[in-house]
Amino acid sequence: MPFGLKLRRTRRYNVLSKNCFVTRIRLLDSNVIECTLSVESTGQECLEAVAQRLELRETHYFGLWFLSKSQQARWVELEKPLKKHLDKFANEPLLFFGVMFYVPNVSWLQQEATRYQYYLQVKKDVLEGRLRCTLEQVIRLAGLAVQADFGDYNQFDSQDFLREYVLFPMVSVILFFLPSLDI
Repeated sequence: MPFGLKLRRTRRYNVLSKNCFVTRIRLLDSNVIECTLSVESTGQECLEAVAQRLELRETHYFGLWFLSKSQQARWVELEKPLKKHLDKFANEPLLFFGVMFYVPNVSWLQQEATRYQYYLQVKKDVLEGRLRCTLEQVIRLAGLAVQADFGDYNQFDSQDFLREYVLFPMVSVILFFLPSLDI
């Protein structure tokens, strides 16, 4: 067979190479994608592959992170070979895509895809309690999140679509309502 490929009875080509590896990347919307990279590929090349799939041009705000063997979040060093970095420090070849550098004003973000990824990151941080805010801020953010995800209110007949939609971090709701309870 040409090029050292083996054709099996399944009529599919099986290409095995020690020069490639597959890594999974969890995006901010919780989807997981796979990237096949060469063993010499850097973290920057992996980030660019993710950005290409997301149609994201402003990549300098984003990064990739992983869980270390001690279960600590650690950012990928973009200039180093990714496979060696993951083999040495990571628990498994699973990366997470996220915002690495925040801007003081969202209007600085030029691309709609960048603003959407920022929105997903901030929403996730608020819901997981990493970004603390007052109840008034949480209510305003929840209203904006519903409008961003579902559009204007007048297109729905009822609010049933919100039943399974998580709007508030449970920590904020509990901390707000506990002082007002007479126990």
